Amino acid sequence: MKATTSIDSPEFVKMWNLLDILSILSDDGQCDPALLFWLVEELLDSQTIAGCRKIFDYLESRRERITAKHFKQKNLVILRSCNELLRRLSRAEDTAFCGRVFIFMFQSFPLGDRSSVNLRGEYHVENVTVFETSEDDDSKMEVDTNDTPKDQGDVKTGTKNGAQDSSKALDPDTLYPLFWSLQESFSQPLKLFDAGHFTKFKSSLESTISAFQAIHEDSIYSSKSMENLKRTLKRKRDDDGTETLPEAFNPKYLTSKDLFQLEISDLSFRRHVLVQALIITDFLLSLSKEEREKRTNINVSNKSVIYPDQLNEENTKWATDMKKVISDYLKQGSDGPYFFRMVETVLARDKNWVFWKMASCPPIQRDPVSAASFVESKDAAQKMATNKRLRPNPLNAVPLDFLANEDEGSAMEELKSAERYQLPELDGFKSKIADDDFEIDMPTNNETKAAAVAGKASKSWRALRIASRFKLASFDKIDDPKKINIIFEDDVEGDEDEEDAEPAASEEDMPSNRDPIILSASSGVATSALREKLMSEHKGVFAPVVRHAVREPAEDEVNGKSFHFVKAQEFNQLRDGDRLIEYGTRDGVDYGTSTKAVDAIVETGKVPIVELDLEAAQFAKDMDFSARYIFIKSSSEDVNEEKTKDLFDTVIVDEGDVEKTAASISEFIFKGDADAETNGDANMADAPSANGEEES
Repeated sequence: MKATTSIDSPEFVKMWNLLDILSILSDDGQCDPALLFWLVEELLDSQTIAGCRKIFDYLESRRERITAKHFKQKNLVILRSCNELLRRLSRAEDTAFCGRVFIFMFQSFPLGDRSSVNLRGEYHVENVTVFETSEDDDSKMEVDTNDTPKDQGDVKTGTKNGAQDSSKALDPDTLYPLFWSLQESFSQPLKLFDAGHFTKFKSSLESTISAFQAIHEDSIYSSKSMENLKRTLKRKRDDDGTETLPEAFNPKYLTSKDLFQLEISDLSFRRHVLVQALIITDFLLSLSKEEREKRTNINVSNKSVIYPDQLNEENTKWATDMKKVISDYLKQGSDGPYFFRMVETVLARDKNWVFWKMASCPPIQRDPVSAASFVESKDAAQKMATNKRLRPNPLNAVPLDFLANEDEGSAMEELKSAERYQLPELDGFKSKIADDDFEIDMPTNNETKAAAVAGKASKSWRALRIASRFKLASFDKIDDPKKINIIFEDDVEGDEDEEDAEPAASEEDMPSNRDPIILSASSGVATSALREKLMSEHKGVFAPVVRHAVREPAEDEVNGKSFHFVKAQEFNQLRDGDRLIEYGTRDGVDYGTSTKAVDAIVETGKVPIVELDLEAAQFAKDMDFSARYIFIKSSSEDVNEEKTKDLFDTVIVDEGDVEKTAASISEFIFKGDADAETNGDANMADAPSANGEEES
């Protein structure tokens, strides 16, 4: 391998092998521990940004191994290499790579390492914001070189003298110098201890907030901000995952006066500035009397981050009000609460970081628990949990009192008693649950109340298990699981159904495919008459499914036969619980078909028949309800054959003869799955042949 070998060349693998060998040698003490990172530093200096990414791939894959031993001899080289690389990277274009470098350092260095905590609380004063001055000036002005007013005392004596009236928003040209002058205070907050500078800062910040609030809501979202509003949906829908979100962009904003009006019209720009203002207000509030009193009980040994200045009550109130105004502004918009919660979380954690620095960053690592301590604690816990006294009757032991009877015959009879294997009567639980309710409402003491609550729960569960066999429809009317009285009521509708009910037909008379039948028809076709004809010709084979309706029954309607008439609340529970195979609104009334109504018929051994219109049938199909879909087409009406072909398994033409149409339906149902599938398209193409009018 030569010095000119490209990092993309297969030959460059020799370099990675060399670094691995050096890592092993350094761990064994056969070479300088920092030799590996010296070579990595040289590699980073000689490569482009793309090459540095590949070098960093190697470092990330070996991080745990190469930093495990002799870290004190390596840390300075690692720190120097990473900082030099960060200086080369653009935070706007190489944001992700910068994050990788920072994460590598955070994972390599201990949390309390002096190189990363800024123990003295120094500020980045080299970050100078330059903006345009008024037309009278010949050159640009640097904020950090402006002459500040003469010392007028500490922050405690700051007044509102010179503050502008911020109730009215300023025009962009007037706001421009006030706005950009805030950056000086943001980067060097210690200048706010000067009363004159603090007064100017308050005036500029109030004017900025007023201008932001005056911007019309319709113009606050830029194109990138609109994408940000759909952040969650895009994350779920984008399969490639290559889209870069606006939050990942770390800009260096331009200070040109020509761009200023466009910049303040952008929501992300305003949020960027207001987050800076929120940080500085938190800094000011940390100097208030209340916050200083909170720190009296804290071990404050690092005097570098403890400032002697104290904010007076007037300025404390101003900072508190300003923080509330900024917080309310950041909460605006559809994603405002989400954005503000992130900022608030970061600032709350930063306060803990500040307290930690005030205590000179004490180590927070804890020594691992020794094996001996773990074993000792485990043995002690086992001893405490062990009951050494034997019980006269072991827990959950079955009583054997019946064996004491010398008469073996009577003992066997007791074992054969019907009470031991037959289900109890449902009505027997009604009085027992009522007794428990009485004890719960008027308990003798807390123990009897607790026993009644447990007993009621057990009895209610057993009663529901028994009622599920023949009163499943009553479960839809149970709103509170603690009140199940509805299952003990006499089901008048059920009694009427039992009177009319007939036993299921024999296996020979049943169709091979017992899937439910969805019967739909065009206008003018009497599906009810066809259903009755099918049921009369095939006794015990079919049973109609009664739909639910949210209305009161008419005079000639019977609840449970015409419809199940329910309240809106009960219907909504069925719909929200996915217990309807279809639902819709017709003439302002909600209708739907319950899955339990279909299952109840299936349990009797019969084939359910559901009468639905085209829209409801399409809904059931879209809900993946497994059934055989039959469409009865009137001979005088044209329908969309493509739509019916996709939706229905067969289409039968009705010529007005109920017997012939019912016979065609029976023929399709009883043909079997194979014939039905084979002749499905034939029924569509030669629909009249289903009625026997045309045969080839």
